[in-house]
Amino acid sequence: MHPVEIARLMQNLIRLGTVAEIDHGDAMAEPPRPGRVRVSTGELLTDWLPWCEARAGQTRTWNPPTAGEQVLLLAPGGELAGAVVLGAINSNAHPAPTDDPKLTRWNMPDGAVIEYDHAASHLRADLPGSAAVTAPKGVTITGTLHVTGQITTPIDVVASGISLVNHKTTGVKSGSDTSGSPA
Repeated sequence: MHPVEIARLMQNLIRLGTVAEIDHGDAMAEPPRPGRVRVSTGELLTDWLPWCEARAGQTRTWNPPTAGEQVLLLAPGGELAGAVVLGAINSNAHPAPTDDPKLTRWNMPDGAVIEYDHAASHLRADLPGSAAVTAPKGVTITGTLHVTGQITTPIDVVASGISLVNHKTTGVKSGSDTSGSPA
Protein backbone atom coordinates (compact mmCIF):
# COMPACT_ATOMS: atom_id res chain seq x y z
CA MET A 1 0.00 0.00 0.00
CA HIS A 2 1.28 3.45 -0.91
CA PRO A 3 2.37 5.69 2.03
CA VAL A 4 -0.11 8.40 0.94
CA GLU A 5 -2.96 5.87 1.12
CA ILE A 6 -1.80 4.70 4.55
CA ALA A 7 -1.69 8.32 5.77
CA ARG A 8 -5.25 8.91 4.45
CA LEU A 9 -6.58 5.81 6.20
CA MET A 10 -4.91 6.80 9.48
CA GLN A 11 -6.36 10.32 9.25
CA ASN A 12 -9.83 8.85 8.82
CA LEU A 13 -9.70 6.46 11.80
CA ILE A 14 -11.07 9.09 14.20
CA ARG A 15 -12.39 12.46 13.04
CA LEU A 16 -14.43 15.27 14.56
CA GLY A 17 -17.44 16.42 12.59
CA THR A 18 -20.79 18.13 12.71
CA VAL A 19 -24.16 16.56 11.91
CA ALA A 20 -25.28 18.01 8.59
CA GLU A 21 -28.38 15.94 7.74
CA ILE A 22 -30.60 13.45 9.58
CA ASP A 23 -32.74 10.59 8.27
CA HIS A 24 -34.76 9.28 11.22
CA GLY A 25 -35.36 5.94 9.52
CA ASP A 26 -38.57 3.94 9.81
CA ALA A 27 -38.94 1.71 12.87
CA MET A 28 -42.29 0.35 11.60
CA ALA A 29 -41.01 -0.78 8.17
CA GLU A 30 -40.47 -4.49 7.51
CA PRO A 31 -37.58 -4.85 8.01
CA PRO A 32 -37.08 -1.71 10.12
CA ARG A 33 -34.89 0.95 8.53
CA PRO A 34 -32.48 2.46 11.08
CA GLY A 35 -31.81 6.16 11.30
CA ARG A 36 -28.71 7.61 9.67
CA VAL A 37 -26.85 10.91 9.57
CA ARG A 38 -24.50 12.68 7.21
CA VAL A 39 -21.58 14.38 8.89
CA SER A 40 -19.52 17.31 7.73
CA THR A 41 -15.83 16.88 8.59
CA GLY A 42 -13.41 19.40 7.13
CA GLU A 43 -14.28 19.80 3.44
CA LEU A 44 -15.94 16.38 3.34
CA LEU A 45 -19.61 15.40 3.67
CA THR A 46 -19.94 11.72 4.55
CA ASP A 47 -22.43 9.28 3.10
CA TRP A 48 -25.31 8.19 5.37
CA LEU A 49 -23.87 6.64 8.57
CA PRO A 50 -25.44 5.03 11.66
CA TRP A 51 -25.19 6.78 15.01
CA CYS A 52 -24.61 5.09 18.35
CA GLU A 53 -27.41 5.04 20.92
CA ALA A 54 -27.07 4.51 24.67
CA ARG A 55 -28.71 1.07 24.29
CA ALA A 56 -29.64 -1.04 21.26
CA GLY A 57 -30.44 -4.57 22.50
CA GLN A 58 -33.47 -5.77 24.48
CA THR A 59 -33.33 -2.38 26.19
CA ARG A 60 -33.38 0.30 23.51
CA THR A 61 -33.12 4.06 23.55
CA TRP A 62 -34.07 6.67 20.97
CA ASN A 63 -32.30 9.99 21.19
CA PRO A 64 -31.36 11.06 17.65
CA PRO A 65 -28.65 13.64 17.05
CA THR A 66 -29.61 17.09 15.81
CA ALA A 67 -28.26 19.20 12.98
CA GLY A 68 -25.23 21.18 14.08
CA GLU A 69 -24.33 18.73 16.88
CA GLN A 70 -20.62 18.01 17.15
CA VAL A 71 -19.83 14.29 16.88
CA LEU A 72 -16.94 11.87 16.56
CA LEU A 73 -16.54 9.63 13.52
CA LEU A 74 -15.01 6.26 14.28
CA ALA A 75 -13.92 4.50 11.10
CA PRO A 76 -12.37 1.06 11.70
CA GLY A 77 -9.80 0.51 8.97
CA GLY A 78 -9.87 4.21 8.08
CA GLU A 79 -12.70 3.99 5.53
CA LEU A 80 -15.33 6.68 6.29
CA ALA A 81 -17.94 4.70 4.35
CA GLY A 82 -17.88 2.17 7.21
CA ALA A 83 -17.76 4.73 10.04
CA VAL A 84 -20.15 5.01 12.97
CA VAL A 85 -21.11 8.29 14.60
CA LEU A 86 -20.45 8.72 18.29
CA GLY A 87 -22.47 11.68 19.40
CA ALA A 88 -22.79 14.30 21.99
CA ILE A 89 -19.66 16.43 22.12
CA ASN A 90 -20.48 19.81 23.66
CA SER A 91 -19.35 22.80 21.63
CA ASN A 92 -19.60 26.58 21.65
CA ALA A 93 -22.68 26.26 19.44
CA HIS A 94 -24.24 23.67 21.77
CA PRO A 95 -22.77 24.06 25.29
CA ALA A 96 -23.55 21.81 28.26
CA PRO A 97 -26.88 22.66 29.94
CA THR A 98 -25.17 23.04 33.34
CA ASP A 99 -21.74 22.94 34.92
CA ASP A 100 -23.01 21.73 38.31
CA PRO A 101 -21.34 18.37 39.12
CA LYS A 102 -24.27 17.40 41.39
CA LEU A 103 -26.77 17.38 38.52
CA THR A 104 -27.77 15.03 35.75
CA ARG A 105 -29.88 17.11 33.38
CA TRP A 106 -31.73 16.84 30.07
CA ASN A 107 -32.83 20.00 28.25
CA MET A 108 -35.39 19.42 25.50
CA PRO A 109 -35.97 21.59 22.41
CA ASP A 110 -39.43 22.71 23.64
CA GLY A 111 -38.05 24.02 26.95
CA ALA A 112 -38.73 20.93 29.07
CA VAL A 113 -36.09 20.15 31.69
CA ILE A 114 -35.65 16.88 33.56
CA GLU A 115 -33.04 17.08 36.28
CA TYR A 116 -31.80 14.90 39.11
CA ASP A 117 -29.76 16.43 41.93
CA HIS A 118 -27.91 13.52 43.50
CA ALA A 119 -26.56 15.68 46.34
CA ALA A 120 -30.10 16.64 47.42
CA SER A 121 -31.73 13.36 46.21
CA HIS A 122 -34.28 15.42 44.29
CA LEU A 123 -35.88 14.78 40.89
CA ARG A 124 -37.36 17.77 39.05
CA ALA A 125 -39.32 17.86 35.80
CA ASP A 126 -40.38 21.19 34.29
CA LEU A 127 -42.71 20.48 31.40
CA PRO A 128 -44.26 23.09 29.12
CA GLY A 129 -46.99 20.61 28.20
CA SER A 130 -48.52 17.63 29.95
CA ALA A 131 -47.38 14.32 31.44
CA ALA A 132 -49.02 10.90 31.55
CA VAL A 133 -48.33 7.78 33.59
CA THR A 134 -49.98 4.53 32.55
CA ALA A 135 -49.65 1.80 35.18
CA PRO A 136 -52.44 -0.80 34.98
CA LYS A 137 -51.31 -2.36 38.27
CA GLY A 138 -51.34 0.96 40.13
CA VAL A 139 -49.11 3.79 41.28
CA THR A 140 -47.74 4.06 44.79
CA ILE A 141 -46.62 7.35 46.30
CA THR A 142 -44.80 7.16 49.60
CA GLY A 143 -44.49 10.55 51.22
CA THR A 144 -46.47 13.73 51.47
CA LEU A 145 -48.25 14.79 48.29
CA HIS A 146 -48.53 18.52 47.61
CA VAL A 147 -50.80 19.59 44.76
CA THR A 148 -51.15 23.10 43.41
CA GLY A 149 -54.04 23.19 41.01
CA GLN A 150 -57.07 21.03 40.45
CA ILE A 151 -57.41 17.27 40.74
CA THR A 152 -60.03 15.76 38.46
CA THR A 153 -61.10 12.16 38.12
CA PRO A 154 -63.93 10.44 36.24
CA ILE A 155 -64.24 7.90 39.08
CA ASP A 156 -65.03 8.03 42.78
CA VAL A 157 -62.33 8.83 45.34
CA VAL A 158 -62.35 6.70 48.49
CA ALA A 159 -60.38 7.77 51.57
CA SER A 160 -60.29 5.54 54.65
CA GLY A 161 -63.22 3.57 53.23
CA ILE A 162 -65.41 6.68 52.76
CA SER A 163 -66.60 7.55 49.26
CA LEU A 164 -66.31 11.17 48.16
CA VAL A 165 -69.31 10.71 45.85
CA ASN A 166 -71.52 8.21 47.72
CA HIS A 167 -71.23 9.09 51.37
CA LYS A 168 -73.89 10.06 53.84
CA THR A 169 -73.47 12.49 56.69
CA THR A 170 -75.23 12.25 60.03
CA GLY A 171 -76.91 14.97 62.01
CA VAL A 172 -77.54 17.27 59.05
CA LYS A 173 -79.28 20.49 60.10
CA SER A 174 -80.10 23.64 58.23
CA GLY A 175 -78.41 26.93 58.85
CA SER A 176 -74.90 27.41 60.12
CA ASP A 177 -74.75 24.15 62.13
CA THR A 178 -72.13 21.54 61.25
CA SER A 179 -73.07 18.13 60.03
CA GLY A 180 -71.80 14.96 61.65
CA SER A 181 -69.02 12.75 60.28
CA PRO A 182 -69.59 10.98 56.97
CA ALA A 183 -70.47 7.32 57.05
